[in-house]
Amino acid sequence: MSRRELVTTVLADLVAPLVLFYGLRAAGADAVTALLAGAAVPAARALWVLARDRRAEWFALLVLALCLASAATALVGGDERVLLARDALVTAALGAVLLASVPTARPVLFTVGRLTLTEAGHSPDEWDRRWASSARFRGIWRWLTAGWAAGLFADAALRVQAAYTLPVDVVPAVHAVQWFAVLAVLLVAGQVWLRLPRHRALIFS
Repeated sequence: MSRRELVTTVLADLVAPLVLFYGLRAAGADAVTALLAGAAVPAARALWVLARDRRAEWFALLVLALCLASAATALVGGDERVLLARDALVTAALGAVLLASVPTARPVLFTVGRLTLTEAGHSPDEWDRRWASSARFRGIWRWLTAGWAAGLFADAALRVQAAYTLPVDVVPAVHAVQWFAVLAVLLVAGQVWLRLPRHRALIFS
């Protein structure tokens, strides 16, 4: 994902729903209406991504499905707590994808690391050779991917807890901040893992 696309994703999937929610709440809208209006922005972006790429991009499909599920929940009388807990499904699904990739030929975090290496102007050939020949190298990336999956599952659990215990108007802000906090923790923990003395030579030399 390019920097521009990352910024667009953050604005459409995090910032815009938050602004809409609190703007509509300040204008007197009920919580369900404000949450559904906020969900319309990620849904519109997901549709645009699917139309642009002309293929079934799984994350866009997930976001769109969750937005449609939110609308259906509201129509059958679901309350705002259910809509707030919906956010947990995104990180749980991401965690499931990472976990499912652990025993495969290319765990997600190895693929991401390899892509980052390439974008930085370095050849990934040495990493490919180490992947083919070193069980320890493969283990480093598999454990890192599993660790990220565990972190995302923990994030999903915290989102559900927040949705059902905190005041309704506080939860969207908490969830937004939690995205950045969890990402920062996972990124820092990942770098610490990769730079452990027993791993550093295999990864960075």
